[in-house]
Amino acid sequence: MGMFDVKVKLANLAAPGRTEELSLLVDTGATLSWIPPEILQKLGVTAFSRLPFSLADGRVLERDTTAVLLTIDGRKAPVSVAFGEPGEEAVLGATALEILGFMVDPIAKKLIARNLLAL
Repeated sequence: MGMFDVKVKLANLAAPGRTEELSLLVDTGATLSWIPPEILQKLGVTAFSRLPFSLADGRVLERDTTAVLLTIDGRKAPVSVAFGEPGEEAVLGATALEILGFMVDPIAKKLIARNLLAL
């Protein structure tokens, strides 16, 4: 898949006026979005869980997770994110894409808004 970045806005759910904007690499292979810890610290969010993640090479690592308000192209929703560690890529994962209703166009290297699915 073609790799590309997307500009997003993150906000603290308890204090939506506290925001940070950044670019994330779109990674449909990642379940959660990985956010640099300094961004999450600036927002004032704290971890509420520690979860295991499997890497492509079979290793398992654990990361703290939290929830933030994520906005892309005017679409906004609370999403779970993982605290990245220094040196790790900041990525936009599949869960956030699904929650906000975006498909990935790897040829045009852009997100395409779609309607969410209902029963």
